[in-house]
Formats: sequence, structure tokens, C-alpha cells
Amino acid sequence: MGGPGVIDGTEHPETDNFLPCQLVIDGITYLSSENYFQCTKTTNELDREMILNSGPGDACQLAGQTVGLRSDWKSIKSDDMYKGNLAKFQQSEDLRKLLVEPGTRSVHFTESTPFCNPNPLSPNNSPRSHRKIAKSLGTPCRNHWNDIIVQIIRAELCQNGDEDARLAAEICETMKKYAQENK
Repeated sequence: MGGPGVIDGTEHPETDNFLPCQLVIDGITYLSSENYFQCTKTTNELDREMILNSGPGDACQLAGQTVGLRSDWKSIKSDDMYKGNLAKFQQSEDLRKLLVEPGTRSVHFTESTPFCNPNPLSPNNSPRSHRKIAKSLGTPCRNHWNDIIVQIIRAELCQNGDEDARLAAEICETMKKYAQENK
């Protein structure tokens, strides 16, 4: 779902997946990171074009709900969300500066889809490393896709030493494990 992330009690519009911005991935121009994400779930060119042309926000999300999903969607969707958001921040200096400026504070999206069900970052059903990630993100037991994706991108773009590298590696490992479990 759309909506800005909250960093240190302040909404940051640059984190909204529905934010209109152009990003280019594999030679195709998308209208937002959500537009890219919704396009990647399709099984045919006609559906992809329909979503691509639907706009950056609510309309593309609604269009994405009308198409058949690729058979591997559940296992690749976190990677596609990451790829779209990374492109957004890498291709816009202004958006990148806004994201990294707050430093290492946690990000929380109030309207985000849960990471998975059951939540792999929940202390009740996750390995110790997942609890550490949840604690470092500041939202144990309630982590969401967007929180995790933006946190890893921020760590990769900030490159503030070992702590950012460790956090990025741990989140990547969690995402890989989720993808493997959902093949």
C-alpha cells in the first residue's frame, strides 16, 4: 500500500512507493516504484503495458489487482520491491539525499503489507538473527516489507561503516530465506 514512511516521528514523502518519479529499469521507464513493482507481477505483455500506463499510484495498484500473477511471484516480490525502490533512490540525487539525511533511525510504514505471515522477524517464530534485525529496525514483531526494504537501501546508500554493512547483510539474508521458503 502507498503512504510515506515515518522516520523519527516525521513523515518522509520520498519513501512513498506511489511518489510520482521516473525510474528506468532494463530500458523501461516507470512512473513510480509501485508502478515497477506492479508490472513485475504480470504474466504477459498486455497486462504489463496496461499497468505501466495506469499511472504512479492508486490506479497502478488497482490495475495490478486485476492481472494473473506469475507462478513465482511470492518468492520474488521482495526482490522486485527492493529493485524498484533502489532504482528510485539511485537515479534521483534529491530523493537519495532526503533518505540518507536522517541517518540510521528506523523507518516505519503505517500502511505497509506485513513482511509475511507468519512474520519471520517475530521473536515467537524466528531464529535469533531475525530477532536482532527486528530489534535493530526498531519495530520488533511488526516489521513490514517497506520498512525493511527502505532500511536496507538506506544502509547501502549511507555506507556508514560496519554497522550499515552488517544490517544490510542481515536483511538480505532474511529476504533470501523468505524467497527460498516461498518457492
